[in-house]
Amino acid sequence: MENMKKNPKDRTFEELFFDLRTEKQWKYVDVALELYKIGVTVDEKTVKKWELGIAYPDLDMIYKLSELFFVSSQDFLNAKEISLKKSYNSIHMTIIKWFCYFTGFTLKFGYYFAYIFFGFMLLVALSFFIAQITDLKNLNW
Repeated sequence: MENMKKNPKDRTFEELFFDLRTEKQWKYVDVALELYKIGVTVDEKTVKKWELGIAYPDLDMIYKLSELFFVSSQDFLNAKEISLKKSYNSIHMTIIKWFCYFTGFTLKFGYYFAYIFFGFMLLVALSFFIAQITDLKNLNW
């Protein structure tokens, strides 16, 4: 829960929503059920997309979330704005978010996995090019 140590005003929407959900020990389906109890129909996939930052709730839904978690709607709006400012909507983050959505991994794991994977691929590409250069030298070019 390292995000809880952060100033609440500096958290992204994803961090804030994750912290609030896990603090209550709710799964995605639990959030959907609790929202249903206050008159909102939403499925667990949508809740997961909010937490991963693939999609964001609209203003009406933010008001309902603030009722559900007893957090001001302004905190949710500020967190959403921070997410957008931190470029959590950039193309590489979008790919990581979708990867996490389909695999069930956390964003933090997905982020590290992406950098390790791309670093490994870079090493593979470099070894391929070195092998090609070595072959060209053996052909006496």
